[in-house]
Amino acid sequence: MQNYRTSAGTDTRLDYGMELVAGLQLFPETEGLAPDFEQLNTDLEQAHTARRALRAPMVKARVALRFANFTTDQAIRSCGKAAEIADGGRRGPIFNALFPKGVSPVVAPTGARQVKPTEALIDRMAASKHPAVVPFGAEWKPKLELALGKLTDAVAIHKAARETYDNAFRAEVALRDEHRRYVDRLLGETRAVFAGDRGRQDLVFPVIDDGGSGGGEEES
Repeated sequence: MQNYRTSAGTDTRLDYGMELVAGLQLFPETEGLAPDFEQLNTDLEQAHTARRALRAPMVKARVALRFANFTTDQAIRSCGKAAEIADGGRRGPIFNALFPKGVSPVVAPTGARQVKPTEALIDRMAASKHPAVVPFGAEWKPKLELALGKLTDAVAIHKAARETYDNAFRAEVALRDEHRRYVDRLLGETRAVFAGDRGRQDLVFPVIDDGGSGGGEEES
């Protein structure tokens, strides 16, 4: 009889736990050990289910963030192109005032990192006193602010979804660890109850396959 490996995922631990509960219930000498461990197995199952339910919102928020990033980039590129056109088809005073290092450094960041360069572009547009930039900014500043607002909302929603998921995963991992410690405890108690009786000891505990009870650690 042996415990599952430390890297086992939740599904493996739950299957092992259900089988161990049934094994403990086979004998009067060990059935009293089953209820507390069965409750722990149920707690782990509920934590696992709760965490999995949070994965879809996190993934959807990640996709929404990518889209908001894309639309912000499109607005910035369009602004850059419009600045060139306003400068007479080349990079002149309007473009240089708004994109001193070109468009690429503004659109290169992704996700939450896109917010600051976009804010800086809008700030340059608002602060410029160049007579050609002022009317250009009156047209383009609201467009960029609209894109930035959607981006910051998407960043906040994704961050909240990710944090909620990560917190649920940490709670699940804590129960995983407790689950394995409890199995170690039951190993010792069962050996003591059936001292020298390897047959009953092995019957109570699940058989570990050659792969070490399968199932690698799940990612967060």
